[in-house]
Amino acid sequence: MDRVDGPLKLVLSVLMFPLLFQDPMIRWAWGANDELQIQLLKRVFLVLPSAAIILGCWVTIGCFLTVIIRQNRRQYVSTVFITWWDLGRAIFSFWGGTLKIVTSILGWALAFIRLAILGVWLSIQDILLTPWRMVKGVGGMASEPGTPWIAVWLTLIWCLVEAFVFTFVMTNLVVDTVSNLAGKELNLELVQLVLFFMLLGFVVGSYAIVASLEKAVRTRDVKQIALVLLVELCALTFEVSFLYREFVDALVPWFAQYAGEDFHLSGFAIFSIASIIWAGIRGMTWFLFAAHGTPTIMAIIQRTGLGSAKHKPLNLAKKDHFTYVRAAIEKIKADVDWSYKRGDELLGAFILPPLQVVAACINFLTMLISAKHLFQLPFKSYRDMLNADQLINRVKEKS
Repeated sequence: MDRVDGPLKLVLSVLMFPLLFQDPMIRWAWGANDELQIQLLKRVFLVLPSAAIILGCWVTIGCFLTVIIRQNRRQYVSTVFITWWDLGRAIFSFWGGTLKIVTSILGWALAFIRLAILGVWLSIQDILLTPWRMVKGVGGMASEPGTPWIAVWLTLIWCLVEAFVFTFVMTNLVVDTVSNLAGKELNLELVQLVLFFMLLGFVVGSYAIVASLEKAVRTRDVKQIALVLLVELCALTFEVSFLYREFVDALVPWFAQYAGEDFHLSGFAIFSIASIIWAGIRGMTWFLFAAHGTPTIMAIIQRTGLGSAKHKPLNLAKKDHFTYVRAAIEKIKADVDWSYKRGDELLGAFILPPLQVVAACINFLTMLISAKHLFQLPFKSYRDMLNADQLINRVKEKS
């Protein structure tokens, strides 16, 4: 253009006016001589808009040169200005969208950190408060009507204690008797183990007989009462003769310490004291816990079910010990749809700003060819962008 003079130079200067600023503009937007931070900012925010403006200028020149051969010239010129408006709006959306990406990422990072800290804190709370909630749950189960598990455990524990005590009381007698019958010495630990389980069965059976007697009396079944009383008498005789009698014999030196050296208990007195002790222990434990624990144990053994008219089990709601963490998990599940939506917004904020500018540039080119826009700007979501088949169909429709 420097070699051309006169009116032709003026015309060429008007037609090729982008040459006056495109090189300085690109170099300034690239920022090769600037500091690293300035270079990054310029290349992120200015290179694409600068290239789009330069492309728009060149396409606009071609559009105005073809105005004389266009139909609906006024509408065509209006479309050119609208295209520039779309480009300007796309550039500002590009700058604003880039900032939106940064703020969205920071917001999600802060939300994730907050969620992690909250999750750790709630987990610590759950771990520390779990014993208290378990105690509270046990207390609630104890105070609500239903299966008397406390009575069941107390009954079993008492049976174990009684069997343990009488095992040591009966060990010497059983070892001597069985050794004389066998003609050899027996292993003491083995005898005690077998004796313990035998006595445990006797003690549990004794409570079962008392429970059967109570049931027979409640139903006024005379035959059953007589039968159970007979069995109870046999059990009383056995337990007093072999268990409680030995216990009373062990207490005779203690009686003699206070009654004098001439103190002596007859067999009938020992049997009577043992019977009273048996009745006292059975009555005390029966009315304290065995009356409620024994029927449950029998129901478990007989597999007749734990429910009864007196104690109907309640359908209590299942309680989760980790209440806080469970509530947080349920909240996260409820917010899954919201998270998907926020993810779409973040994806849109990432890809839409630069594509808005690219779509505005493509609109310039399609306007030059077909006098129509290919894209409807602005994009509200990345789903508004068309795939290749849709774009081809739209191009065919516009042509």
